[in-house]
Amino acid sequence: MIITQPKELIGAFVNVRQGHPPSTSWGNYNALGLVRNGHLVAGVIYNGFDGANVNMHVGAVSGSHWMTKEFLYAAFDYPFNELNRKRISAFIRATNKRTIAFVKKLGFVYEGKLQDFYTDGGDMVVYGLLHDKCRFLQMRKAA
Repeated sequence: MIITQPKELIGAFVNVRQGHPPSTSWGNYNALGLVRNGHLVAGVIYNGFDGANVNMHVGAVSGSHWMTKEFLYAAFDYPFNELNRKRISAFIRATNKRTIAFVKKLGFVYEGKLQDFYTDGGDMVVYGLLHDKCRFLQMRKAA
């Protein structure tokens, strides 16, 4: 089952999956979650609603097989069709190779690096996905 509330629960879930304290603020945000057998197994946070862009943050239970066509369509339908945004941005610690591989698999492309972004001196990389390049929305149209 796909849910949008309680967004605080989804926000805390994604925080924990990303290695942050559950109470870390997302600011002004919306959320999408996937529940299986009464348990949240995946969550998506949307924030930074700036102009044509929205930021996307994902967290999931490892091994939960959460990347279903239905959930992926919903995850991209919201920012692109409901919010009518032209692009989604993903900001990732440059050393997080697993997440970088994941966003590339989803179709995001590398857009740049912010050097010394983190307090420990680590760099952040930026990946983006444009509406017309989102294959999950194209798959839904073809069905």
